[in-house]
Amino acid sequence: MAPLSKFNLKPVEQLVLQGTSFCNIDCTYCDLSPESRRTKSQMPIDLALRLVSELIGEGLLGPELVVVWHSGEPLTLPPDYYAEAIEAITTLCQKHAPEVSVTFDFQTNATLIDDAWCDFFEKYASVVNLGVSCDGPEELHGAFRVDRKGRSTFDSTMQGMDALDRRGIKYNVIAVVTRRTLANPEAFLDFFFNRRRSLTDFHINVLASPIADGGDLQYGSTDRSTFCQFYRRMFAWWEAKRTAGEDFPIRNLSQALERLEMYGRPNAPCYVRETSAPLRSLNLDTAGNLTTFYAGLDIATEADRYGDGAGLSLGNIRCSSLADMLRSSKLAMMMDDFNSSHRWCAEKCEYFSVCPGGFELIQWRDKDNVGRDTPETVECVIHAKALTDAALDFIDSSDRS
Repeated sequence: MAPLSKFNLKPVEQLVLQGTSFCNIDCTYCDLSPESRRTKSQMPIDLALRLVSELIGEGLLGPELVVVWHSGEPLTLPPDYYAEAIEAITTLCQKHAPEVSVTFDFQTNATLIDDAWCDFFEKYASVVNLGVSCDGPEELHGAFRVDRKGRSTFDSTMQGMDALDRRGIKYNVIAVVTRRTLANPEAFLDFFFNRRRSLTDFHINVLASPIADGGDLQYGSTDRSTFCQFYRRMFAWWEAKRTAGEDFPIRNLSQALERLEMYGRPNAPCYVRETSAPLRSLNLDTAGNLTTFYAGLDIATEADRYGDGAGLSLGNIRCSSLADMLRSSKLAMMMDDFNSSHRWCAEKCEYFSVCPGGFELIQWRDKDNVGRDTPETVECVIHAKALTDAALDFIDSSDRS
């Protein structure tokens, strides 16, 4: 068994807990399997406490810990479940790791938000941050965010957001971008701008892996110019609002500019390596499986890569101690794979120093399946290169420091 010091593990900053894998709707592009999101599972709170306790025992909590409920629709469980969990986790940390500040995030489709949930969010406002998944106007949102009968969930999502608005409860929004969004980015952004007084942040999500034969969900490397033009129009819209004194936060754009600002500086972080740093983000599913490297990663991803059918799972907290998992030969193999991918990108990609990272799993799949000798994937082109090109155009379009 390898010594823990060999791995140079990062403190855990984000702990994603799958309170349940069940979801009350049936989004076309969902990462979870149809079976898991129809399973009414529930994570025992004691399971989460066991993990947090072992993290404290190993000295692996950072000064700030964000506990995220995600990978299923968290609000299908009752508010009392989360109230008990928040109180238990907070008490545990206060007693055994008082130097750690703990907050809690929810990512929800908003369709179940009612007065009872608003009461809960108000009660825990000092420690809870809320995120809503909404893809924009009805013609965009309703195309893919549907219920089990294929009907649009737009009205239900709006009812939930309106309930939050009436109570003055702030939230951030994540919106998935499809080909339908590309056609009119200004209308897409205007929709969220009109709710700006309720929003703490706004973030777009281009699907991590395009869906084959998915129509408006399918794209390829030849779409680089299309996405670059989409990002350019976003920058232009964003700048027009800022110039008019109506700033609107778009995290993707601001982060792209921040990476360019840091380019060439001796203290510039290596974003690619930080994105997939082991333990920085840790995931626990309802069955007790523990994964790391990416937020929300499940054991079905690259399931057979290490011969155990468990993907990038470190192990199961029900069966193994965290200490044993972190000193395992499997973690050593996984870290070697990630380090190889990073070296590969650093040697061959001119965008490496400004790349946000997160493409290793797709690179492995492409290299294994089609023998590619390049680090570039469709996702690299769409997420990193097209956005960086658009950001550079934005900077060059006028005299900016």
